[in-house]
Parts: sequence; structure tokens; C-alpha cells
Amino acid sequence: MAQNNVLRWQDGRGWLILSGGGENLSDVRALALGRAAADGGVAYITLGSQSGLGERALADMEDLGAPPGYLVDVLSEDDETVTDMLSEAGIVVIEGGAELDDLRSSLIGAAIGGIQTAFQNGAVVLAEGSGASVFGAWVLLDSDELTAGFEWLDNGLIIPGITSIADSSLAQDVLLRQPGSIAVGIGEGSALALGPDGEVEPWGLRQVTVALGKEYGL
Repeated sequence: MAQNNVLRWQDGRGWLILSGGGENLSDVRALALGRAAADGGVAYITLGSQSGLGERALADMEDLGAPPGYLVDVLSEDDETVTDMLSEAGIVVIEGGAELDDLRSSLIGAAIGGIQTAFQNGAVVLAEGSGASVFGAWVLLDSDELTAGFEWLDNGLIIPGITSIADSSLAQDVLLRQPGSIAVGIGEGSALALGPDGEVEPWGLRQVTVALGKEYGL
């Protein structure tokens, strides 16, 4: 795993951008475009009939000068098609707005495998709002249950939409029960950008806060 101080994340030649979501997304999206490799289009993940998911991001990214993009319906397409479409992308956008349980379930298998291949080949993975949450080790579902995430951020709990992780009682509970855990709060209009050479950068409004379990002794 790539590492910078206490943060450890998925190995790859690409950038993992964890965005807090919200209405002010263009600044973070523009910065993500600036990190994109020359090859590959932009893949926008959609979930079946969920209206507008992916299409809003596609329109905004095109206005920002993004390369040609295409929608990837991870529920309707067969696994081979999903894997191929995602693994060949230069940027993968996972837009917020879906129910967390639906989003997490839909990405399991072919979709997350394709995203990982793209990331290892140098793609930018831009995960916004609820999309950012699933890349932690744990995910707080809409039912307030805690379940396993994809653990691209090692031992991480990612909570978008909050300006201070200290305000989250869930985060404090996880930190107490999991001494080696890391909780990350990312405000709306902000993002945590993790690069292939250990770069850790706050983007946008830069409202990113981190809290550590007692195992770190800091």
C-alpha cells in the first residue's frame, strides 16, 4: 500500500480522490482532471434506472474540458463488459446520490475489479459523497448499520459531508472499538487526494479532518 505518515491506501499509479460531495463540486473535479493520464476516457458509474446518476457528473465534467466520457451501468451490463469499460478508463467517476447499501452492493465484483485495474494503470478514481464512503474499511449504511467497505484506505472510516470528524459520534465509537482505525471527515466542496508517490493533498475548500485510534499514541 502507498503510505504517507499514518495514512495507507491502495497501491497503483493513479490518484484516489475522496470528495465530500455537496453542490460545489466543480473545483475538485477540475483538479482531478489535472491529474488525469493522457490515455483513456472518463467512465461514469450508473446504477440501473436511478435517474440522473452519472449523467449530471458527465455534463459538468464536459463543461470543465474533460475528455470523451461514457456511462457504465454496473447493474445492467454483464460482468465482462463492466470490467472492460472501467479498466480502460483514464478517469472513473463515482457520483454521490445513491443509497449507500445499493452503491456498495453494485460495485462488489466486476465493477471494483475494473476500477482497481484502471487505478493500477494510472487512472484517477474520483469518488464523491456516498461514493467516497465505500472506499474505507467500514461503511455506515443508511440504516445506521456498520458494514465492511473495500478498504482502499487502510483501517479507514470515511464520512463525507462533515467539516470536523470530532462532531461524529459514530467515528468516536469506531475509534474506541478499533484502536488501529483512522476516521476521516471530508466537508462538502472539499476532497482528500491521495497520490501514487505518497502525496496527501486537501482540495477545494480543504475541510478535511482526521482522527486516530489510541493505537497510534499521538
